[in-house]
Amino acid sequence: MEDIRKRKLSLIEVLMSDPGYILQHLQADSLITQREYHNIWSIRQSSEKTVIDILDKIMNKGEEICRRFLALLQKPDILDTFPALKQLSIYPDNQYHQSGNTEVSEYQMKSLPRGLCVIFNNEKFETSDLKERKGSKKDAEDLQKVFSWLGFVVELFVDQSAEEMRSRLQDYAQRPHNDCFVCCVLSHGTQRAIYGCDGDPVSLQEILQPFNGHNCRALVSKPKVFFIQACQGDRLQGAVQSDCAGEAICGLVMDTNAGSGTTIPTDADFLVGMATVQDYYSIRNCTSGSWYIQSLCQALWEYCPRGEDILTILTRVNEEVSRKEGNMLCSSKFQLAKQIPEPAFTLRKRLVFRVPAMDTP
Repeated sequence: MEDIRKRKLSLIEVLMSDPGYILQHLQADSLITQREYHNIWSIRQSSEKTVIDILDKIMNKGEEICRRFLALLQKPDILDTFPALKQLSIYPDNQYHQSGNTEVSEYQMKSLPRGLCVIFNNEKFETSDLKERKGSKKDAEDLQKVFSWLGFVVELFVDQSAEEMRSRLQDYAQRPHNDCFVCCVLSHGTQRAIYGCDGDPVSLQEILQPFNGHNCRALVSKPKVFFIQACQGDRLQGAVQSDCAGEAICGLVMDTNAGSGTTIPTDADFLVGMATVQDYYSIRNCTSGSWYIQSLCQALWEYCPRGEDILTILTRVNEEVSRKEGNMLCSSKFQLAKQIPEPAFTLRKRLVFRVPAMDTP
């Protein structure tokens, strides 16, 4: 507490450049409650007064909270945002030099809006080989809600041809971007591609490549996140006995058609969340949506306010989807349906979708 009190004026001067950012981390690390967060943030006052309120609140909570607050100020992402903290010498026993470099930094996520979230929802197809994807509208609506809540500008496109998708992706790659770009693709698919509504394939490479460091300078060093709800093949995953009971789901269909190989992006700062692993079907309910997207949306609603990073959240999604099961007609007979998603990433930092404050001072 004394360390904070002695350096209070210096801390105010440094932290007032972005009080909302430090306030979000205080709530995520449980140094303040959600009510305290909103009480401080909802008051329309200067940035200086907001930081004063933050420091007073921390010091009133006792030595343990003050110690944790000083530890929070040592985190690399905090130091990246407030580099002047390194000059304040507030770290006892040289803790910054001992442990600061061992922690993983966090991508900046403080712009409003955070960035763009583009959703392609292909439900109806012009070829008889690809059936209508009933239930996909529910997935698209839920993705739209959750990413709007997370501070993204969401743009939704329904039943796009392969060429329309390529053209739109190229267009988005040329636009200015804030902290992050998100793209969700809901369609029939194969192991290396998804299908436009005209039945022509768009390869995963064509989806990702417009946003790499050579083609999209505005997103260099920023996270580029893709969620793909589509099959990766034409095989039905088997089940093994475990101690966990599955959830029976009826009305199951597959986002299917087959190819070969799955692509992991080689450029930095990509995350690709695939609904299923190589060679296998992904499962979609005709009324309640797909197993993967519904589990993803629910996990984002629940764990983003807690400050969990996206890879931890996707691990939770894997666990949730792995528990689901149902009977599905396949090759003229009913078989047990199972699924496990597969994220692939080249992220260099922790990616945390910070929930924006409801009000700004």
